[in-house]
Amino acid sequence: MEFSSNEILKLIERASGIPDFLSKKTDIELLLGKFQSVEEYLARFGSLDELVTFFKRIEEKMFMLKTFLTTEEASKFVGVSVFTLREAVKKMQLPVYTPPGKGYLFFREDLEEWLGRFRNPSREELEGDANVPVLSPSELFTKHDRLSQKQI
Repeated sequence: MEFSSNEILKLIERASGIPDFLSKKTDIELLLGKFQSVEEYLARFGSLDELVTFFKRIEEKMFMLKTFLTTEEASKFVGVSVFTLREAVKKMQLPVYTPPGKGYLFFREDLEEWLGRFRNPSREELEGDANVPVLSPSELFTKHDRLSQKQI
């Protein structure tokens, strides 16, 4: 196989950058570490498609960390239809924010409180067992948040 002088010059140009690249040992080690992390994830999930699907599911749930939720996010958060939320707003049963140029925005704590109004007591509560603590939704979520952060 023959090379033209231009091709040879291009190869020499590319090769001249190799010593600089090799001298950056920390960059290479960092790159290798990233490849190892990817390999570990692939080993855990079996394929790149499964890994991508996993991250997409996480991304879809990230809205739950927001303070204000759109109608669609609020619907998923409390597990009711968009229609049900809009009806609750229309009947003034659920507070809502309407910033200019946006649809409804729901304060997450308002949604928790609204959902708590539909709580049905347990048999023990109905029978008057005083040892059963009754927590409001906000107390329940706060307690869960604290437990997940291991502050209790």
